[in-house]
Amino acid sequence: MGSKVSASTVFIVSLNLIFFVLVSSQTPTPMCPQDLSPCEGETTPTLPLTPSTRCCQRFQDLSDIDTAVCLCQILKSKRSMIPSYISLNVVASIFLLNCGRNYTNYNCV
Repeated sequence: MGSKVSASTVFIVSLNLIFFVLVSSQTPTPMCPQDLSPCEGETTPTLPLTPSTRCCQRFQDLSDIDTAVCLCQILKSKRSMIPSYISLNVVASIFLLNCGRNYTNYNCV
């Protein structure tokens, strides 16, 4: 009887340790920048986010893929500002390339 209790206790403790290691090893993903005023496209009506130096700095803490995801979220919210014949992927790739980021295969859908 005692061996069954200790075996199940060891199993539960081991399982808890595995979950603890998995949860604590994940780093939080940085959030999309909230203040995008330096990015607002005043000179280019088809590009609601202008990749200026100050704008690109807003995304400096994000990886290339996180920046692409963030840009897609922003562009989707501003879809009415972009002509329908222009793909969100094209706008995002232009922005990423102008900010010196690697274009990723992320698809704005």
